[in-house]
Amino acid sequence: MDETSIIGVVRGYLEDRENSYALMLTGEWGCGKTYFVKHALTENLEAGESRHPVVVASAYGVKDLAELCGAIEAGFISKCAIGRADSGKKSRKDSLVEFAKDTGVSFLGKKIRELEKKAGVDLKMAPLNAVNLIIGPEALLVIDDVERCDMGLRELLGAVDHLVVGCGKKVILVCNEDEWRKRIEPKDGKGQDARGTAKEYENLIEKTVWRKCRFEPSVDSVVERVLGDVLRDVYPEAIEDAASAIRESGSPNFRSLGKMRPVLVGMVKSGFFAEPADPESARAVFREACGFAAGAAKGKRIEPPSSREDSVLRGGIFESRRLKYAALDFISCFFERCEGVDPEHVRFCLDDYLATFHPDGPAAREALRCIEKIRDVAFRDAEIPGLVEAIVAGIAPEDGSRGLSFDVYPDALRAVNGIADDFADALPGGTAPLIEAMESSIGRDPESAVKSIRKNRVEWQEIPFDSSGTYAIPVLEEIDRLRKLALTTLRERESRSLGNVLENAHDQFAEKLYLTFSKLDDRSEPILSLISLDASLFMRALEKMSPGDIRLVHRALSPDGLMGSRPASLKDEDRKALAAWAKRIESEIGEVEAKEYYQRIYFEAISRSLDELAHL
Repeated sequence: MDETSIIGVVRGYLEDRENSYALMLTGEWGCGKTYFVKHALTENLEAGESRHPVVVASAYGVKDLAELCGAIEAGFISKCAIGRADSGKKSRKDSLVEFAKDTGVSFLGKKIRELEKKAGVDLKMAPLNAVNLIIGPEALLVIDDVERCDMGLRELLGAVDHLVVGCGKKVILVCNEDEWRKRIEPKDGKGQDARGTAKEYENLIEKTVWRKCRFEPSVDSVVERVLGDVLRDVYPEAIEDAASAIRESGSPNFRSLGKMRPVLVGMVKSGFFAEPADPESARAVFREACGFAAGAAKGKRIEPPSSREDSVLRGGIFESRRLKYAALDFISCFFERCEGVDPEHVRFCLDDYLATFHPDGPAAREALRCIEKIRDVAFRDAEIPGLVEAIVAGIAPEDGSRGLSFDVYPDALRAVNGIADDFADALPGGTAPLIEAMESSIGRDPESAVKSIRKNRVEWQEIPFDSSGTYAIPVLEEIDRLRKLALTTLRERESRSLGNVLENAHDQFAEKLYLTFSKLDDRSEPILSLISLDASLFMRALEKMSPGDIRLVHRALSPDGLMGSRPASLKDEDRKALAAWAKRIESEIGEVEAKEYYQRIYFEAISRSLDELAHL
């Protein structure tokens, strides 16, 4: 039952004067029963004209009747002890508290046992009569943590029965009934078996409890109550998104959700969700972060897949979840190592996570849907102009969000090219607008484009496709042009950058050259960027370099180093251009009179490497 249904049942119970039974509110540990009683139920019952005060007592660890009554007294005192009014005069509740302290304390708790010893009589009902004095007929007495009570079953339910029958009180027992059943043990020493104990429990409960209400609150209400104040500061739909993510991670748990608060506060302070360029992707990141945080708060750890996984697919999904969880390491830092939540670190994690796991923005996602529709012929003729416009818009979205991945460019071109002739009237420009947008995008980020080419060499037509099967990839001249544009643009940019460093910051040239060779795998582009460098300028820089820097240059140019077998991948004209450049540098080195020992050693080694390049 949800909160609203249970409140309705309790109100009906309070208004039924003929009902001489208790109510039971049961549910899983941590599902929020106590929170519900102290907040939603109490607020509802104590509001309006037909108000019913709620007194909550905990039976945790209570061993006998006197301690149970003492717990009820403590709940009553806690309920009423709100202090003086602002005017300094005694309020009605102040007087009630003093009355309770003056009368109730002398009869309840430890005092009852002292009186029993002195009088030699059984006063076991006296505490309950005292409870009857201080709790009025309109009040609701809630006895919480019943499953953790150490009293015998008959003694506890006998006291409850006396309160509801003998004293006319309205009582709710709050417990995890499943756990309460497990704790029940035979009290008569006759060695009853479990079935006998269960039967005894059912008989006593049937006599004492009128109705059982199983507390199963909606995830939305739990999230709203526990985290609503923080979530409202994220973005308007954050409560809805958090509830959705937590629902997928398992049943809501008040205690675990409370632990999520610092993580959510860190996300708010990070500013990641403050007017993002791509709100849809930001919401997706938030939902996944909430899901991982909810699981971590309950002690769930995502470990690498076991080698005994029964499914490759299942293992792949598991590994994907583990990688995502690891990427948002501010969550694991807080829940696994009990470290603080640094908003700057949170921002870094969220930005990196977005770029890695949600690389496409809303315009790019729409473009992907359009490509799919064209490829599957799932469109009407009238839709074609709009579909192509959406694909073009997805290349470089105007809203600043991420555009289509370079990996998709060949697919997009083949899809549009495949229908261009059939829809020439609807597409007067053919593929031209799409190609122009792609060229512009490649010009802005040639390095990412080249990485895509190296990763998808068949799709980009860098190597031929084996068309012996039934499936074929159409070869397009436009894709060749785009590939060459990416390679040429990157080469020219790297060459200009190297030349600029060589001319204006020679002390940084060696490291720049080394990084240029090391970051692009074993391809030929770094070699070609050397061809345009001025040989005399290169030599003057070598003369001024430290031993460590000259060593880096040697490692970059050596056939046994980063240069390796790269020249073999060059075309004939590029190989000749590289050989000519090597001869110029070798000639320049031959004219230099080395002054230092390290210069003589490394100049000679570099000359040998260049000589090999010159005789390709």
